[in-house]
Amino acid sequence: MYAIQRILAAAVLLAAMSPAAQALDLFTPPTTTQTGSNLTCEIVNVGTKPIEVSVTIRGFFDGTDITAGTSCTGTPQLAPGAGCYATSSGVSEQDGYCHFTTTSSKVRAALHVRNLSTGEVTSSLAATK
Repeated sequence: MYAIQRILAAAVLLAAMSPAAQALDLFTPPTTTQTGSNLTCEIVNVGTKPIEVSVTIRGFFDGTDITAGTSCTGTPQLAPGAGCYATSSGVSEQDGYCHFTTTSSKVRAALHVRNLSTGEVTSSLAATK
């Protein structure tokens, strides 16, 4: 009986050490876009090992996913020095923020408001825990 308890305790410890258990959530402050601008959430792996990331854009008022497109499909392995992004549609005014989930704290992430006709970044907000 004691051996079974030790095996179960070891299994729980291994599960706690898995990347899924080590997930880190980062958020940006909310902001508002005007028609013709969109929200772009970008993340870069500044570490030395590949990491898993997911990026979504969330509506400010209800937290719903308003992501219109992403280069961070599924749960990609983001190589050191590589980045990916998610964007909103830009068809109308939007209030939103970025939600990043990653298996490493060695990332830099931000929300950018971009003018769709010029590509100009009109504001930028860094993500934090």
